[in-house]
Amino acid sequence: MRSPLFWGTAYLLMGASFVFFAIQQRGRTGEWDLFTIALMAIATYDFVIAIRYFTFKPKAQDK
Repeated sequence: MRSPLFWGTAYLLMGASFVFFAIQQRGRTGEWDLFTIALMAIATYDFVIAIRYFTFKPKAQDK
């Protein structure tokens, strides 16, 4: 099983890529449409999961 640091980094990179795609979509359409908002919501979810993994890492090392 991979470490929490690995999974936290993976989710952080996925969140950053979804933010990048949302910015690109906003530039193409010129407005906030449903797809752009959905991309930002997925990015927010990925960032929350990454924060949980990063805070879990010190707890896992204590055991």
